[in-house]
Amino acid sequence: MAIKPQDTVVAYRCPACGKSVISVTGVFALTGDMIKLKCGCGESELLIKNEGFDKVRLTLPCLFCAHPHQVIISKEVLANNEIFSYACSNSGAEIFFSGTKGEVLKAIEEADRDLAELIDDTELAQIYAQNRGEEDEMLYNDEHVRDMILFVLGDLCEEGKIECDCKGGGDFLVDNEIGKVRIMCKKCGKRREYFCTENMETRDLFDAVKIKLV
Repeated sequence: MAIKPQDTVVAYRCPACGKSVISVTGVFALTGDMIKLKCGCGESELLIKNEGFDKVRLTLPCLFCAHPHQVIISKEVLANNEIFSYACSNSGAEIFFSGTKGEVLKAIEEADRDLAELIDDTELAQIYAQNRGEEDEMLYNDEHVRDMILFVLGDLCEEGKIECDCKGGGDFLVDNEIGKVRIMCKKCGKRREYFCTENMETRDLFDAVKIKLV
């Protein structure tokens, strides 16, 4: 799906310097494997990774979290003109926007007001200083990985891309506990479990076009 060139823009707030980073996505058209939108300060970047025909994975820098958020959405979300925003699950603050330039700028202004009510300038400066000095490698916490696992499994279920030993298809149940997500067939009992950490199995799941329960 082609992005509408002069209509759709994306924006995020740099956690290192606090500036809003805005770019027209039409110049990318999401035809490549990965897009990087880097802040002018050089300390943060938004990644948009092509996940196939109709999905993209966003890696979103966050003012409040030590590590970026990773979100999978449809390309349609970035292709239409309706405003879309993503909020940090820990703070509730909106950290990403897409839509028309006017709507995105308006949403950023509203987010700035909400942020000012949430924390004062001194606290904000301390957060920027802490994030600028953050040298850990980019990892994702358990909550983010769990949400991605649930999203991918739900998507595969809807598309009929989960297989078990049942003729004519199984009856699948997705359950999550602390630290792991389980999918099983209620008819044949076949299952798979995924731990909510960045390991090889979860990375394989994120790239899978179908999975087989065992």
